[in-house]
Amino acid sequence: MAKILMITPAFYPSRGGVETHVRRVSEELAKRGWQVRVLTKLIGNAVEQEKIGKLAVFRFKFPLVKLLGLLVIWWKLIVQYWQLVRWADVVHAHDVFLWYLPLRLIFWRKKVVTTFHGWEGKYPIPWKNIFFKKLAARLSDKTVAIGKYVEKYYDIKTDLVIYGGVDVPSKLPKKQNLLLYVGRLSEDTGLPLLLDTLKNNAWQGKVVFCGDGELRGRAEKFGEVVGFADPKSYLRKARVVFAGGYLSALEALAHQCSVAVAADNELKKDYWRLSAFSNQLNFLEENEIGGKGKELSKKFIEGFSWSSVAKKYEKLYPLP
Repeated sequence: MAKILMITPAFYPSRGGVETHVRRVSEELAKRGWQVRVLTKLIGNAVEQEKIGKLAVFRFKFPLVKLLGLLVIWWKLIVQYWQLVRWADVVHAHDVFLWYLPLRLIFWRKKVVTTFHGWEGKYPIPWKNIFFKKLAARLSDKTVAIGKYVEKYYDIKTDLVIYGGVDVPSKLPKKQNLLLYVGRLSEDTGLPLLLDTLKNNAWQGKVVFCGDGELRGRAEKFGEVVGFADPKSYLRKARVVFAGGYLSALEALAHQCSVAVAADNELKKDYWRLSAFSNQLNFLEENEIGGKGKELSKKFIEGFSWSSVAKKYEKLYPLP
């Protein structure tokens, strides 16, 4: 049975795009016969080692100081998790190839796949961010971009471009006059543009914010903030969803919601406009919040299922 080690900056029970992506892909790979282990940061009350379904999860602490933290990570991977890396047939790094760098030089024959997730919230992109992605691309056997914009703005060519996955609902109730925001309540998600639009009474109905962050106080003036709750119960009822990223947009499309997005710089515009579902999106600067979404075929949505994503990844993994 082939063995894969996922290295990720965060994992369940933490919530977020990368956490969801790594967990769902890992679960699908386990169904397909892979042995999957996950190495990640210890956050909150999570335990250092546990089994989640078929997934073996290992977590470790390190200081949140850039250089010191990286040195501790390298030390722990070399000393504490050496055997974990040795065990794997494939190492798959999710946005943290730099964690694995020393072991890449030691296990130079070990196959490495790197996925570049999401945008980093800074525009123009700092030169060091571009440098580290180009380094990771150069030293990886295969690379994956979450979004076509990654190749354009980081000047790299990847082997696969995907947008994450979605669980396709079987039935949907009648939609209500609900506007749902899904994502971090932060400046870089386009949320300020939505709040400015809501200030002009552009939506006559209920507003729910499924997320948290520094803009929570501003969001609470316009609707209910439920934190990082599972959005599925809200998606089933929502007529319009304002998406902060690809995963929330895909989930909204799968639930036959109209999807609104916003962009306040060229990178974010390309983030959305270069996506595989750009013609389904309503841009706030071009449309009203309640722009009508097109009904999508089951075949289109199933093309973004987690099973489909796992199959695409599997084609990049060399069998032992």
